[in-house]
Amino acid sequence: MVWDQESLQYPMIRTPLVIALTAWLLLSCQPAVEEPTTLQLLEWNGYHSPEFYPEYLAKYGRPPGFTFFDHGETAMMRLRTGYEADLVHFCTGQLSEARESGLIKPLDTSRIPRWNEVTPTLLELPDVKMDGEYWIAPWEWGYSTVAYNPEFVDVDNPGYEMFIDPRYKGKTALTSDIRVNMIIAGVIGGWVDPFDPTEEELQEAPEIFTKMLQNARFIWTDNTQLEQAWAAGEVGISYVFGSATRRMAKEGLTNVVVEPLQTWMCGLALSTTGTTPEEEVYDYINAMLDPQSGVEVFDIFGYGHASRNTVDLLEPERVVGTGIDDPEGTFARGVYSKAFNPTKKGRLFQMWYESQAGFN
Repeated sequence: MVWDQESLQYPMIRTPLVIALTAWLLLSCQPAVEEPTTLQLLEWNGYHSPEFYPEYLAKYGRPPGFTFFDHGETAMMRLRTGYEADLVHFCTGQLSEARESGLIKPLDTSRIPRWNEVTPTLLELPDVKMDGEYWIAPWEWGYSTVAYNPEFVDVDNPGYEMFIDPRYKGKTALTSDIRVNMIIAGVIGGWVDPFDPTEEELQEAPEIFTKMLQNARFIWTDNTQLEQAWAAGEVGISYVFGSATRRMAKEGLTNVVVEPLQTWMCGLALSTTGTTPEEEVYDYINAMLDPQSGVEVFDIFGYGHASRNTVDLLEPERVVGTGIDDPEGTFARGVYSKAFNPTKKGRLFQMWYESQAGFN
């Protein structure tokens, strides 16, 4: 071999062996990428923190795989098209439809050691138990609401009607969650059951939707967008997650909660398309029911947790005013987000899309 005297480097030797060795060296120097386990979850954006399932990590060494969605309808659509997932983070309002469509299967609660620690009130909510079987492992619960800023809008009689009052045109914000907007319309219209409106009530819906959209400054898709507009004084009336109202107050953003609250509960459902061994699936569910997981849920989102033991791990002063220490009382204060009549839901969705088309 001859040295290149000018550069003092070996001349390039292009042989298959050298190329292979070079490739091996380059790859071996790359940082290791942690691959997920075979467990697959359809999960809400932002709900993948390892702090939620340390017990699962300790046993399996790696996190599960996550596919994220921003609305429950998106998760439903993925499952309908054959997407393979072992667990789906559904809210109870979707369970009956998912069950009737063959997208989920019942739980074997005997395989969940912490099942007996679940708050009884949550197990009594609509559609959690159907035909004698449980279809969801409760995980987080809470409430959303309508709130207004008295420093920005002069409200004589605060209520959901603020969304259609012409005095507040350009000062309201709507959520992109159509289900929520349907509930708001139902409360405004005085419907006996917003989830199953009568034919006469359905006929009122397009007019209410149009007025809501006429008043709205924008439709928000995440809390950050809403909170920035609230801080800038662009809007002063909106649908808000309960945890967001407390966070906004801490940041000096004045807001007053309007009742009725919109209460809800979400958790983990078994998908019929899953392929991971059930032992691992149930280990994950049980890990998520750890009271310490609930502490993380409260710290990050301000929501209540399924375990009745979680509140005992929180400082009492942090719990005051949140409602998580009184699930029964909190649910009694609001309109529970249950399943819509499927036929009427389809009609209401179509009415909303048609109303919204006029504002795009």
